[in-house]
Amino acid sequence: MKSQPVEFLAFIEDDLRHAYDYYDSWLADGSSWFREQFHETVSWIEWNPEMFPKKHRFFRRAIIRRSYFGIFFAIEREVTTVVAVRDMRDNPQKIRALLLERKRA
Repeated sequence: MKSQPVEFLAFIEDDLRHAYDYYDSWLADGSSWFREQFHETVSWIEWNPEMFPKKHRFFRRAIIRRSYFGIFFAIEREVTTVVAVRDMRDNPQKIRALLLERKRA
């Protein structure tokens, strides 16, 4: 598959704020560290979104390196849409429900 642009749903802002707060709470300059890891993972998604496994229906997941968080996204015709950035320790059913809810919005 060719690379394609990545877009983010508005919900991602809150997801990232939660992740930044989490890493700042126990790691000096944790939000900056997480931001770098996040952008690196988004670059991989942009380069080849199909290299990541499907986790629920058509949603794929890219694990953010050395973190507890994953990026959930859907490959569309012209763009890859990031639907959620979630703590992978959450209940999988809760994550699935959130993905479906956000995709409908």
